[in-house]
Amino acid sequence: MPTPTVVISGEDRDYSKLGISDVMPVQELITEMKSHFPDIAVTAKTDRRIEANKVPREKLLEFCTFLKEKLHFDHLTCMGGNDLRRSWEVFYHISSYRNRCIIQIRCELPRNDPSVDSLSLLWGGANWHERETYDMYGIVFNNHPKLERVLSPEGTDFFPFRKDFKLLDHWKIDWENKGKRPPPQPLVSSDRRKMGDADG
Repeated sequence: MPTPTVVISGEDRDYSKLGISDVMPVQELITEMKSHFPDIAVTAKTDRRIEANKVPREKLLEFCTFLKEKLHFDHLTCMGGNDLRRSWEVFYHISSYRNRCIIQIRCELPRNDPSVDSLSLLWGGANWHERETYDMYGIVFNNHPKLERVLSPEGTDFFPFRKDFKLLDHWKIDWENKGKRPPPQPLVSSDRRKMGDADG
Protein backbone atom coordinates (compact mmCIF):
# COMPACT_ATOMS: atom_id res chain seq x y z
CA MET A 1 0.00 0.00 0.00
CA PRO A 2 1.56 3.36 -1.05
CA THR A 3 2.45 5.91 1.59
CA PRO A 4 -0.04 8.79 1.55
CA THR A 5 1.33 12.18 0.50
CA VAL A 6 1.09 14.86 3.17
CA VAL A 7 0.79 18.42 1.85
CA ILE A 8 2.25 21.04 4.19
CA SER A 9 1.16 24.64 3.80
CA GLY A 10 3.84 27.22 2.98
CA GLU A 11 3.48 28.84 6.39
CA ASP A 12 4.31 25.57 8.20
CA ARG A 13 7.33 24.47 6.20
CA ASP A 14 10.67 24.19 7.95
CA TYR A 15 13.32 26.09 5.99
CA SER A 16 16.08 25.54 8.54
CA LYS A 17 17.71 22.81 6.44
CA LEU A 18 17.85 24.91 3.27
CA GLY A 19 20.82 26.94 4.44
CA ILE A 20 18.72 30.07 4.95
CA SER A 21 19.63 30.98 8.48
CA ASP A 22 19.51 34.78 8.40
CA VAL A 23 15.90 35.38 7.35
CA MET A 24 14.62 38.76 8.54
CA PRO A 25 10.98 38.94 9.67
CA VAL A 26 8.82 41.48 7.87
CA GLN A 27 8.59 43.77 10.90
CA GLU A 28 12.38 43.83 11.17
CA LEU A 29 12.67 44.68 7.48
CA ILE A 30 10.20 47.53 7.94
CA THR A 31 12.16 48.84 10.92
CA GLU A 32 15.31 48.91 8.80
CA MET A 33 13.53 50.76 5.99
CA LYS A 34 12.03 53.34 8.33
CA SER A 35 15.31 53.96 10.11
CA HIS A 36 17.02 54.88 6.82
CA PHE A 37 14.01 56.45 5.09
CA PRO A 38 11.75 57.92 7.79
CA ASP A 39 9.78 59.98 5.26
CA ILE A 40 8.56 56.90 3.35
CA ALA A 41 5.39 55.25 4.62
CA VAL A 42 6.12 51.52 4.89
CA THR A 43 3.50 49.10 6.23
CA ALA A 44 3.00 45.34 6.51
CA LYS A 45 -0.08 44.11 4.66
CA THR A 46 0.49 40.45 5.59
CA ASP A 47 3.38 38.52 7.10
CA ARG A 48 4.77 38.08 3.57
CA ARG A 49 3.84 41.39 1.93
CA ILE A 50 5.10 44.94 2.51
CA GLU A 51 3.80 48.15 0.94
CA ALA A 52 5.64 51.43 0.45
CA ASN A 53 3.20 53.98 -0.92
CA LYS A 54 3.93 57.41 -2.35
CA VAL A 55 7.68 57.00 -2.48
CA PRO A 56 9.05 60.38 -3.70
CA ARG A 57 10.52 59.95 -7.16
CA GLU A 58 13.69 61.73 -6.01
CA LYS A 59 14.17 58.91 -3.46
CA LEU A 60 13.07 55.95 -5.57
CA LEU A 61 16.48 54.88 -6.89
CA GLU A 62 18.17 55.35 -3.50
CA PHE A 63 15.40 53.44 -1.72
CA CYS A 64 15.51 50.55 -4.19
CA THR A 65 19.31 50.41 -4.05
CA PHE A 66 19.04 50.03 -0.28
CA LEU A 67 16.45 47.26 -0.68
CA LYS A 68 18.71 45.31 -3.02
CA GLU A 69 22.10 45.82 -1.39
CA LYS A 70 21.13 45.75 2.30
CA LEU A 71 17.87 43.79 2.55
CA HIS A 72 18.32 41.21 -0.25
CA PHE A 73 15.41 42.19 -2.49
CA ASP A 74 16.94 40.54 -5.52
CA HIS A 75 14.16 40.15 -8.09
CA LEU A 76 11.94 42.79 -9.71
CA THR A 77 8.93 40.57 -10.30
CA CYS A 78 6.83 43.07 -12.23
CA MET A 79 6.12 46.76 -12.67
CA GLY A 80 3.76 48.99 -14.61
CA GLY A 81 2.06 52.35 -14.82
CA ASN A 82 -1.27 53.97 -14.03
CA ASP A 83 -3.01 57.05 -15.35
CA LEU A 84 -4.63 58.67 -12.29
CA ARG A 85 -5.85 61.63 -14.41
CA ARG A 86 -4.53 64.17 -11.89
CA SER A 87 -1.07 62.53 -12.03
CA TRP A 88 0.82 59.43 -13.14
CA GLU A 89 1.93 56.46 -11.10
CA VAL A 90 4.50 53.70 -11.43
CA PHE A 91 4.35 50.61 -9.24
CA TYR A 92 6.88 47.87 -8.60
CA HIS A 93 6.70 44.39 -7.05
CA ILE A 94 10.14 43.35 -5.78
CA SER A 95 10.78 39.95 -4.20
CA SER A 96 13.29 38.84 -1.60
CA TYR A 97 13.95 35.11 -1.89
CA ARG A 98 16.08 35.08 1.23
CA ASN A 99 13.42 36.76 3.36
CA ARG A 100 10.52 35.07 1.53
CA CYS A 101 8.50 38.24 1.08
CA ILE A 102 7.59 40.86 -1.50
CA ILE A 103 7.35 44.64 -1.37
CA GLN A 104 5.02 46.76 -3.47
CA ILE A 105 6.30 50.27 -4.18
CA ARG A 106 4.11 53.05 -5.57
CA CYS A 107 5.57 56.29 -6.86
CA GLU A 108 3.41 59.21 -8.03
CA LEU A 109 4.63 61.51 -10.82
CA PRO A 110 3.39 65.00 -11.71
CA ARG A 111 1.01 65.22 -14.65
CA ASN A 112 3.21 67.67 -16.54
CA ASP A 113 6.42 65.69 -16.04
CA PRO A 114 5.93 61.90 -16.21
CA SER A 115 9.53 60.89 -15.59
CA VAL A 116 11.44 58.89 -12.98
CA ASP A 117 14.85 57.21 -12.64
CA SER A 118 15.27 53.85 -14.34
CA LEU A 119 15.85 50.79 -12.14
CA SER A 120 17.33 48.75 -14.98
CA LEU A 121 20.86 49.08 -13.61
CA LEU A 122 19.70 47.43 -10.37
CA TRP A 123 17.52 44.72 -11.90
CA GLY A 124 18.04 43.83 -15.55
CA GLY A 125 14.42 42.70 -15.84
CA ALA A 126 13.27 46.29 -15.33
CA ASN A 127 14.57 47.11 -18.81
CA TRP A 128 11.65 45.53 -20.66
CA HIS A 129 9.04 46.47 -18.06
CA GLU A 130 10.07 50.12 -18.31
CA ARG A 131 10.03 50.05 -22.10
CA GLU A 132 6.50 48.63 -22.09
CA THR A 133 5.36 51.24 -19.55
CA TYR A 134 6.86 53.98 -21.70
CA ASP A 135 5.21 52.52 -24.79
CA MET A 136 1.74 52.40 -23.23
CA TYR A 137 1.77 55.52 -21.01
CA GLY A 138 4.59 57.75 -22.22
CA ILE A 139 6.31 57.66 -18.82
CA VAL A 140 10.02 58.40 -19.28
CA PHE A 141 12.64 56.42 -17.33
CA ASN A 142 15.76 58.53 -16.95
CA ASN A 143 19.10 56.84 -17.74
CA HIS A 144 17.43 53.82 -19.31
CA PRO A 145 19.97 52.18 -21.67
CA LYS A 146 17.55 51.97 -24.61
CA LEU A 147 14.18 53.57 -23.95
CA GLU A 148 12.12 52.91 -27.05
CA ARG A 149 8.81 51.33 -27.93
CA VAL A 150 8.61 47.58 -27.52
CA LEU A 151 5.04 46.74 -28.60
CA SER A 152 3.97 49.58 -30.91
CA PRO A 153 5.62 50.19 -34.28
CA GLU A 154 8.44 52.72 -34.48
CA GLY A 155 7.04 56.19 -35.11
CA THR A 156 3.73 55.65 -33.30
CA ASP A 157 2.58 59.11 -32.19
CA PHE A 158 0.28 58.22 -29.26
CA PHE A 159 0.21 56.28 -25.96
CA PRO A 160 -2.79 53.93 -25.98
CA PHE A 161 -3.25 53.41 -22.20
CA ARG A 162 -3.61 57.10 -21.43
CA LYS A 163 -7.14 57.94 -20.37
CA ASP A 164 -7.23 61.02 -22.58
CA PHE A 165 -6.46 58.96 -25.68
CA LYS A 166 -9.57 58.59 -27.81
CA LEU A 167 -9.79 56.34 -30.84
CA LEU A 168 -12.87 57.38 -32.80
CA ASP A 169 -14.86 54.69 -34.53
CA HIS A 170 -14.10 56.05 -37.98
CA TRP A 171 -10.34 56.17 -37.36
CA LYS A 172 -8.18 53.21 -38.14
CA ILE A 173 -4.60 52.80 -37.07
CA ASP A 174 -2.47 52.42 -40.16
CA TRP A 175 0.17 50.00 -38.81
CA GLU A 176 1.76 49.80 -42.24
CA ASN A 177 2.48 53.53 -41.95
CA LYS A 178 4.34 53.20 -38.63
CA GLY A 179 1.28 53.67 -36.45
CA LYS A 180 0.34 57.12 -37.73
CA ARG A 181 -3.31 58.01 -37.52
CA PRO A 182 -4.68 58.94 -40.96
CA PRO A 183 -7.21 61.77 -41.30
CA PRO A 184 -10.83 60.76 -40.55
CA GLN A 185 -12.50 58.99 -43.44
CA PRO A 186 -16.23 58.80 -44.23
CA LEU A 187 -17.98 55.76 -42.79
CA VAL A 188 -19.28 54.92 -46.27
CA SER A 189 -17.11 55.61 -49.28
CA SER A 190 -18.30 58.11 -51.88
CA ASP A 191 -18.02 55.39 -54.55
CA ARG A 192 -20.47 53.21 -52.61
CA ARG A 193 -22.93 56.09 -52.30
CA LYS A 194 -22.73 56.73 -56.02
CA MET A 195 -23.36 53.06 -56.70
CA GLY A 196 -26.39 53.16 -54.41
CA ASP A 197 -27.78 56.21 -56.20
CA ALA A 198 -27.34 54.53 -59.56
CA ASP A 199 -29.11 51.38 -58.38
CA GLY A 200 -32.01 53.38 -57.00
